[in-house]
Amino acid sequence: MRISLKTITLITAFAINFSAFSQSIENAESLKPLTEKLKSNQSVTHILFLGDSHIQSGWLTDVLRKKFQTRYGNAGRGLVFPYSIANSNGEVDYASVSNQAWVTFRSVYDQDVFPEMGALGFVMGNQKDSFVEIDFNKDSSAFNQVKIYGNASLNGESFSIYESAKPLSQFVKKKKEIVNYVVEEGETYPELAAKFNTITTRLLQLNGESVKNPKAGMKIRAEQVTPEYSPDFESQLRLIGEGRYTGDETVFDFPKPTRQFILKTNAAKGNILYGFQFLNSQAKRGVVLNSVGINGATYADYLKYPIQVRELRNTSPDLLIISLGTNEALSAITKETFQANIGNLIDAFRNANPQLPVLLIAPTDNNLKPDKTKTIVSWIQEAAKLNNVAFLNQYDATGGQGYFQKALKRKVASGDGVHFQKDGYVEQGGLIWKALENSKIVDR
Repeated sequence: MRISLKTITLITAFAINFSAFSQSIENAESLKPLTEKLKSNQSVTHILFLGDSHIQSGWLTDVLRKKFQTRYGNAGRGLVFPYSIANSNGEVDYASVSNQAWVTFRSVYDQDVFPEMGALGFVMGNQKDSFVEIDFNKDSSAFNQVKIYGNASLNGESFSIYESAKPLSQFVKKKKEIVNYVVEEGETYPELAAKFNTITTRLLQLNGESVKNPKAGMKIRAEQVTPEYSPDFESQLRLIGEGRYTGDETVFDFPKPTRQFILKTNAAKGNILYGFQFLNSQAKRGVVLNSVGINGATYADYLKYPIQVRELRNTSPDLLIISLGTNEALSAITKETFQANIGNLIDAFRNANPQLPVLLIAPTDNNLKPDKTKTIVSWIQEAAKLNNVAFLNQYDATGGQGYFQKALKRKVASGDGVHFQKDGYVEQGGLIWKALENSKIVDR
């Protein structure tokens, strides 16, 4: 393939611009406890990264995970949710599947089905004898311990862990059919999607905008998605061990490292799960980067469910990174409310660890509300000073207003005006790492 001189010039110019915009972290001295722990590297360092859809895709945090673990060692893959089972997008270094349908929600939606959501900001529930399988595709993600996050109703209930020569995905097919339905009193847009094991955008495609505000008696069409399961899978299984659910998190230790997790659960009051954490419990040093991304999330959404904050605090973070603000920029939120939400989320973690280092990262430009986004960035920067935490101006680091349009031209941004393609998120992850190096938070 021939590349024109004009193309080379454009690519070179953009690289130069990125280098020029490369930022250091403001109030980097507040991150000194993290720096000291990383440099000594005498124990495992836990990093918790909270964000929205930019983080749920996993591309950005995958860059940071690799950088940290290459430099300091790998102590585990960290927090994981089986997004495929929830009909949502997610990280691509693992696949997830179940033999049963699950009712699933994320914290940004109002619903009355589940009163709580845990660490990952998602919930999945059913009342059937169910297998859940998560398979990692990289040897670096091998683990020997899993923490299962579940509802208190599971306490004392039994579960089984298996391994299989063939993955569950080979024994499950999804049947899809269009059905007619009459909305019942109180049902919401996300609840309707959950009822049919489909996604909200599919309901929108079939019914138009009116389905976003359903009324009792309204007639709608829905795509019913049903797993068709072959029990031949069970002839492939070998039991590894059994256990009982305990508290917010249940720990199961494997006899040897593995990349495959197969859970069988059938709790009497129903299976209600919040996600999983995969660790190398034998690691004496290294980094675990726990990332939590929730499509559509704001600072306020991370404050909705006390159990979520409690479970995230229990990951014992040595650094809390928060990259939010895009969704607030698309809303009519006031400065007072926005900065109060930032302060409350920081306090929710610092109540358990007053010295916890915190890094706020500003959102990048977008094509939907560029002026409001610029304002949101200034509010985050001010909130960082008010709360004595570190701040990375990723907005300026990427070139400020106009960055999204340039990213579109380079084909590293999405046509929706907000999101990026893989290469765009990889670039942004690299800029965050560069800022950590420039500020001497990590070794070069």
